[in-house]
Amino acid sequence: MQTDDSWKRNVSFFTLQALFTSANRRDDFIAVSIWTIMLLYALISNMLILAGIARSATMRSATSYWFIISIAICDILMTIISLGHLVPATAFHEQYVQFKSVRNIIMIFFYDLFWYTGVVQLGLMAGNRFVSIVYPMEYKHIFSRTRSLYLILFGYFLGFLVSLPTLFDCCHTLWDSNYYITVYEKPETLYKYVDMAVNSISLCMMIISYAVIIYKQQNALVNGVSLSCQMSECGRTSSVRPPRSQVSKKEMRLFIQFFVVSLVFLLTWTTWQWLPYMSESKWAYFVMTSLFFINNSVNPTVYIIFNTQLRRELHYLICRHHVISTAQNKRKQTLFGRGIAAANKNEVDFQNNTRDDATKSLMDQAASSQSSQSHATIDEHNMDYTNKDTKISAV
Repeated sequence: MQTDDSWKRNVSFFTLQALFTSANRRDDFIAVSIWTIMLLYALISNMLILAGIARSATMRSATSYWFIISIAICDILMTIISLGHLVPATAFHEQYVQFKSVRNIIMIFFYDLFWYTGVVQLGLMAGNRFVSIVYPMEYKHIFSRTRSLYLILFGYFLGFLVSLPTLFDCCHTLWDSNYYITVYEKPETLYKYVDMAVNSISLCMMIISYAVIIYKQQNALVNGVSLSCQMSECGRTSSVRPPRSQVSKKEMRLFIQFFVVSLVFLLTWTTWQWLPYMSESKWAYFVMTSLFFINNSVNPTVYIIFNTQLRRELHYLICRHHVISTAQNKRKQTLFGRGIAAANKNEVDFQNNTRDDATKSLMDQAASSQSSQSHATIDEHNMDYTNKDTKISAV
């Protein structure tokens, strides 16, 4: 009996283990499928952003777009790391990579490098918009091409310095494929305060910059309304020019783009900070990691929606044959229309010339008839005079 009981216990254990493994595989399949779709969209959209900016000489020469290019590069590299390391590790677990392996440490180091670089670039973008809208006269001096390039390189250097401690034993950051999240190997490491400081400084730059920009726009709107009322009371025209403090629509569109991108970063980072203390469910961690992947794809999505010039370049890039054929058809229609108009004009001119020739011929005939009649009358008078002379001579 003891042998039978132990056999039954072993069978039930293996049955539960098989069910547990099957459930985990199903969960892994769901997570991997969703993440793969999200990451492929992020990869393709960011590459399209780079191609669209590269096509336009105007966007390439604007320093504001240099920061967009830099963030797109960071997103592309993070997406490639996720597709090459995080997703396969989630699908195959220890068969693909061990939790404390050197490869896991190195790959997360590079992911952190581009993450912190992107965070610094977001702060620099907020400063770029702040100077462009609040101090437009100093913008070309502060964000000249040379200084903008140095700022972007500084962002990469700072990202490297901040992520460098993760290569040491005290600060290892590893991907936990069982819980779908990146964790510290030592939860009480001091490195988490470095992470918090860098993200907080960049976040404060965004909040202060965008708050001042919004406040300035509100004041500009109020001043414009009051000025319009004063002009109307003075008996002048009610349609007045907007005050000089108001900025162009192009600047405001760029501000909206950067603001939305920074808002998504705020949501992602704050979730990383407080969610682990609220839940230990792997699906909660799945949502938090998904926000990081959404953060990689939201930048190009916002730029494509709000940036008309970039959208026009991408439309030409993707639908080039259709655009060229449409332009050729319009040209042919224009030339055909011009040909019809020219033919109609020639026909009208011919009819007018024909009518003029007929009128002229009739007038000539009438003139000739009158001339012949006058000649006949003269001849008759001459004959009368001749007859009279004959009669007189006969007498």
